Amino acid sequence: MSNGSSGQTGRLWISWLLVGALLGYGVVQTVLTAANLFTG
Repeated sequence: MSNGSSGQTGRLWISWLLVGALLGYGVVQTVLTAANLFTG
């Protein structure tokens, strides 16, 4: 039981990390684009 539970938690963390990375990447791209527009 503990093994399965541990595996689930690990998978959950990985999926959340992927989602956070994608969201963070999108936010960074948006900020960089906005900065280029404002400074350019």
